[in-house]
Amino acid sequence: MTSRVLGVVVAIAAVGAWTCSTSGPHGTNDGGSAANAGSSGTSGGTAGNRVSGSAGSNGGMSGVAGVGGRPSTGAGGQTATGAAGTGTAAGCVPGMMGTAITDCGYPTAGGGVLASVTFSEGEVLRAIDPSGGAPTAVVRVFYNDEHALTLGVRQVVVMTAAGSTMTDYPVSALPTDPGMVTDPQTGTNELTGDNSGLDPSLRPIWPALFITDLTTDPTGHAGDWQQGGRPLGPKVVFGSWKAAIRTVDKTVTPNTVKITPDADPKKNNWNLAGGDPAPAGLTDQGFGAEARWEVPLAAGHSYRLQVMVHDGDQNKSGGDSGEACAVFCAGGSGGAGGAGGSYVPPTCPSGVMACGLGAIDPASCPANTVCANGCCLSSNIIP
Repeated sequence: MTSRVLGVVVAIAAVGAWTCSTSGPHGTNDGGSAANAGSSGTSGGTAGNRVSGSAGSNGGMSGVAGVGGRPSTGAGGQTATGAAGTGTAAGCVPGMMGTAITDCGYPTAGGGVLASVTFSEGEVLRAIDPSGGAPTAVVRVFYNDEHALTLGVRQVVVMTAAGSTMTDYPVSALPTDPGMVTDPQTGTNELTGDNSGLDPSLRPIWPALFITDLTTDPTGHAGDWQQGGRPLGPKVVFGSWKAAIRTVDKTVTPNTVKITPDADPKKNNWNLAGGDPAPAGLTDQGFGAEARWEVPLAAGHSYRLQVMVHDGDQNKSGGDSGEACAVFCAGGSGGAGGAGGSYVPPTCPSGVMACGLGAIDPASCPANTVCANGCCLSSNIIP
């Protein structure tokens, strides 16, 4: 695909949502901005999740904990620059709504092998829209690119000196064009071996969501893919998509892995076949899709949501993948917390140790492995 430099738009418009800053775990900007003030300056600063928010001047209330929202002009009574608010550690204010733009803070040096992996197609993730709250929230992700979304690997071809073997896996086809599928089949979801559903950098080919509970550590990112987080597949997909073939060539040294997506269906633009309307103003390059997750959250907890997809041409080393992050506050007054309560480790392949949340520390994975997708996998990756 052609190279583009576009910003990732992250739209948070939710019941129980709160606005966050423009930085990821390594954000560098300072306080959040005051927003939505009435004539007497009744609103506080936009919430972030690291140090402090900002207060609207002339009567605006103090902003809650912020991660470095962009320095901005406060609006309260008169237009003036807000002063820093102290905030709380959790920074979770159900009912606050707004818009945030953020990346995930990667690649970064010193954070391990996966933290240095480059995401070359971040712009294909046009928006993240969390809504709802405890006990179940809905996360909607809007994709658009000049090629259709890759939903998963439908076939693995292994080439050896003795010949080639092919193994097929189910990937939900478009029932119509554009179409909609609930509980989509996303091909091979194996995490190790020749038949894995990962790209050469160990990222899931299928659309994946990663969650970190920030309630006790507003700067946390332990659930990120780069830290060994567990991938969650979508509940529903809308719009346009296709599958891919994974080819493992063992006739060369070192062995190579290539992901070849199928041909594109016809262009659907932002016609999502019954999906949610795409937020206004998003770029349209011809192929649009919405992936939707349903996730259990704990009331009053704040979460970091990381989403990851692969585009439809896969012509870059390590795989063409985009990521984006948002922070979300679950409203509600009760209910069990899934991602925010007890964490169930993933089921790793036989002989492979589980790592990350609910399992061993990622740093304790055996030599020549790395904690990826919740399991200690071979660290022989292409960044």
